[in-house]
Amino acid sequence: MNLYIIALLIICAVGIKFCFKNGFEDYMSPAKTGAIKGIFVIIVLYSHARQYISVPYAENKLYFDVLYFLGQLMVVMFLFYSGYGIAVSVSKKDGYVKKLPKQRILKVWLDFAIAVMLFFLLSLALDKNYGLERVLLSLIGIKSLGNSNWFIFVIIILYVLTVIAFGITGGKKHFLAGVILMTVLSGAATAVLWYFFREQNWWYDTVMCYPLGMWYYVAKPYIDKKLLPSFGKWLVAVAVCVTAFLLLRSVYKEKDSIAAFIFMAMIFAIGTALISMRVSINNGVLRWFGSRVFGVYILQRIPMIILQHFGCNDSPIVFTAVCFAITIVMAEVFERSTGKLDELLHITPKKLKK
Repeated sequence: MNLYIIALLIICAVGIKFCFKNGFEDYMSPAKTGAIKGIFVIIVLYSHARQYISVPYAENKLYFDVLYFLGQLMVVMFLFYSGYGIAVSVSKKDGYVKKLPKQRILKVWLDFAIAVMLFFLLSLALDKNYGLERVLLSLIGIKSLGNSNWFIFVIIILYVLTVIAFGITGGKKHFLAGVILMTVLSGAATAVLWYFFREQNWWYDTVMCYPLGMWYYVAKPYIDKKLLPSFGKWLVAVAVCVTAFLLLRSVYKEKDSIAAFIFMAMIFAIGTALISMRVSINNGVLRWFGSRVFGVYILQRIPMIILQHFGCNDSPIVFTAVCFAITIVMAEVFERSTGKLDELLHITPKKLKK
């Protein structure tokens, strides 16, 4: 399985660029952030695959060390970039907040519901009876039919809170007030999720990275002004992030402190954004995965479940390769199909033909 980590490093190295003099002004553009999301969704697939196979640690130390080091941090950038992207749209587009329920909340839920139904059909085919209550709760992400669920539940909650926060404050007109209120509401959501899912910390320990993305957008002009022209200041900022991250990680490991992890996750997001300011990892493969995060993330367990059911998981390398290939095909078909459905239901604007 070490080969898969090495393969990902090779993919990242294709087309990598460095600009230590002035930095990349477009480091937070959709293309650049999409490539980084592509890296992490591949890592998520690696992480989920190990739940269905037996992988000896001694022979796969690199594989385990990378996954162990990242842990829940592998989803941080999805939340951070999502918050940043929403902030960009709210601050620049009149009436965007009113479009969020349809273009974000409904779209994500509908796509998720379709995916859940695929898992439901799979459960019937494999003679698994989950019961009506579990199926219904799975449609809102509280329960699961074998699919990943918590992240979708959390992101929908955050989108709902975004509508509330910016709806109250007036959206673009009082943008900063909206960001402040969104931060407060996200903190409240973290507390509520902690209360209900205390022992399942992945439900709440990365939530604050979403409003952090909004704050990064607010601070970006100042950050860019100070760090883009000066390699020295950029290096100091990255060093501060790395030091803070390691100190918080030490506290988290020693005391099992959720607060330490929450701040560690936030530092990880900022540090990754700052590194991307001068190190551009951007190629077609990663952008493809980054533009299909939902499909790859939500469907990858289907081939894993099927192969495990039929006992085709003796070879971890072959198992992961087959799951990888099937997931790519499924994600492409799923994204195209749901995209057409979204257009048909007028959830998203119809794409113009070239």
